[in-house]
Amino acid sequence: MKKFLVLIAFWVISFPGLTSSPEGLKDFAHKQSQVQLASEIIEKLESNHLVKKDYESIRKEAFDLYLERLDPNKTVFILSELPEINKDSFNKNLISKDLKVAFSLFNLYADRYYSRYNLQIDFLESVEEGDLRSSRKIKRTLSDNERTSNLEELETLWKDLIINDLIQLMLSGNDLDESISKTTKRLNNQLNYFEQTRVEDVFNIFVNSITSIYGPHTSYMSPKNSEDFDINMSLSLEGIGALLSSDGLYTSISSLVPGGPAEKTEQLKPEDKIIGVGQDDDGEIVDVIGWRIDDVVDLIRGPKGSKVRLQIIPTNAISDSETEEIEIVRNVVKLEDQAAEKKILPIQRGQKNYKVGVIALPAFYFDFEAYQKRDYNYKSSSKDVKRLLKELKKENIDGLVIDLRNNGGGSLYEANALAHLFLGRGTTVQVKNSNGNIQGLGERWGYQFYDKPIVILVNKFSASASEILAGAIQDYDRGLVVGTSTFGKGTVQKVDLLSSGQIKYTESKFYRVSGSSTQNLGVEPDINLPTLFNIDELGESSLDRALDHDSIPGTTVKNFNRVSNFKDILRKLSLDRVEESPLFKSIKARKQWQSENKSEFLDLNLDKRIEQKNSIEKFLLANENNLRGSLNLPTYESYKDFMDREDDPESLDIESEILGEAANILIDLVELKKEPLMAMNQK
Repeated sequence: MKKFLVLIAFWVISFPGLTSSPEGLKDFAHKQSQVQLASEIIEKLESNHLVKKDYESIRKEAFDLYLERLDPNKTVFILSELPEINKDSFNKNLISKDLKVAFSLFNLYADRYYSRYNLQIDFLESVEEGDLRSSRKIKRTLSDNERTSNLEELETLWKDLIINDLIQLMLSGNDLDESISKTTKRLNNQLNYFEQTRVEDVFNIFVNSITSIYGPHTSYMSPKNSEDFDINMSLSLEGIGALLSSDGLYTSISSLVPGGPAEKTEQLKPEDKIIGVGQDDDGEIVDVIGWRIDDVVDLIRGPKGSKVRLQIIPTNAISDSETEEIEIVRNVVKLEDQAAEKKILPIQRGQKNYKVGVIALPAFYFDFEAYQKRDYNYKSSSKDVKRLLKELKKENIDGLVIDLRNNGGGSLYEANALAHLFLGRGTTVQVKNSNGNIQGLGERWGYQFYDKPIVILVNKFSASASEILAGAIQDYDRGLVVGTSTFGKGTVQKVDLLSSGQIKYTESKFYRVSGSSTQNLGVEPDINLPTLFNIDELGESSLDRALDHDSIPGTTVKNFNRVSNFKDILRKLSLDRVEESPLFKSIKARKQWQSENKSEFLDLNLDKRIEQKNSIEKFLLANENNLRGSLNLPTYESYKDFMDREDDPESLDIESEILGEAANILIDLVELKKEPLMAMNQK
């Protein structure tokens, strides 16, 4: 199932829909002021959004999305209850009619929610071990289900979901009574939060179903959410430094704020699923599966210096029974926490020792407030990188790796300024606005500050400004792009005030100097490197209704002709090393095992699930011990010993292994350019 991005902001953030405020759930009805606000939002999008769509053409799709957001796992509505939405000319009476239908559906949803709750609570009071040894199965991804045609089938599914929850808890070490107690508490907590739904919440869900048809980065923010957004963007909110998203069941990490508390732990990764939240050292872990995302946010937020504990299912976990607990000290991100950093990696080739400079850039930052005050010492990524380059040049490095992994972007003008440190002058990116006007950004004059070989290291979480820099370096044939395909966010958003709240919408689109958009496809690396993640399930293309990739005419640029003639041999040299790397072999084995043992269904049979869990643990232990044995490290006698391990040695750091391979690719290029035949013979 594709996730919907909740709201772009700097900290943990909330879904612009359900919020907490006690007010009964019966007979919800929209207000006249909401009709006027919805009309204002629609008019704003039709006039200003990059994608030209009128409301008449998207009404059915908006209702489909509204139903998906209310009932993502198809556990509430049956087929006969889906509304018939016919094409009609847009007017205020039409949006009033649509709001009436949307609120009517929510009232049905509320009634059905109580029915499900009561049935599941009753079932839990009578469940026995024999119920956990059924021959039935459910789909691993519930959203892939066909919607049921009658209530009897729906009620059977409700019971099956409880059986699966009990089995999952028992696989995590609980007995049946503990599992029943925890599941009952989970249902009661979810009901408690659900009962606090307000009229405004229903409106927000529906109107954001309309805005999201225009793309995942377009959303309406109520006055409360607008306030949170402004606080987030000013970096004054205290929290863990993470962007969250939801698939209706799990709240997941969408991205980490560079320099934030979560990123600094080096334990939390994008796409990790949050299943529990605890406070301080010994606070109870509260189960948050199925919670609204804003309520998860409320648990994670807290004052600077306090601790929060997150129970997660890691993104690379083979089974949902693989869980970890991570402790994070809440803090405020400061600009200096995002600063570029440098180091030198020594690479030995035969009798020759090389120095590879590395600049890690977590974000394209710019202290606009200090700049406006004419503070000469204002912070900016391009200024910092230039300073670090001066220092590295004094060290006489042989080449440079710019590490843009997990860099989600930032200032477009900083990306442009950075590109010119390596290109000198010329267009770096083209921008097309909602009127169809195309403008090239770049410098007519300039000089190359750094002329030696460069490698741009990227991954699936390198986005926006990172893609502009990587794309320009690649299109000018100035250096190599290494890693995985990038995120694919090639759009620019604008926030406008409304009579109530704000609207964030896409106003323009990025294009490389080649004419190809970075949207959806991102930047494809010249040399691919292994990754822990399944990148096909990540990035812009995984977001619902992401804008399409397209192209415009390219611009004339200088061809540096630095790397294109060497790409084939560089790929082969890198592949040879990757295939010999114990860490990369371990990743490949894990992915292969997961692919071969992946099932579309979950057995509702405890014995079978225990057998499957044991099989997973046996493989994971064997794979880990094979890796450790090849590195002459002590192995583990049991899976428990493996899970209870302390910090792993640096030799098992896959991120460092990837950086090391990027450095080796750079030296391959250096040697090939100097003495290609000699370099070939040495391999």
